[in-house]
Amino acid sequence: MQQHTICHLNDIIPDTGVCALIEGKQIAIFRTKKNDLFALDNYDPFSQANVLSRGLIGGTTIVSDTGTDEEILYVASPIYKQRFDLATGQCLDDESVILEAYQVTLNNNNIILQGW
Repeated sequence: MQQHTICHLNDIIPDTGVCALIEGKQIAIFRTKKNDLFALDNYDPFSQANVLSRGLIGGTTIVSDTGTDEEILYVASPIYKQRFDLATGQCLDDESVILEAYQVTLNNNNIILQGW
């Protein structure tokens, strides 16, 4: 299992994303106001463009399969505004679409992409 150092935490403004090119693939890395980190494919399948790192981070509440309210952080595509769960990559607007989600960690203020 490989890991890649992406950037320093302060290189990403809170509530925004950046794009990293890892072995020829674009990965969108997001930082929330609480310094939670998420990583998804940067490719938006609806617009067929690598733009998700430029999307807007938001939150919503959905009812889970068990009937309980669940808080979801998402990124909305800057093109057609489909929302993708930051933790899982699941599209909230089309259940048939899911993006690859990656594990990211913070080590000495370095953002590390795990398990590549």
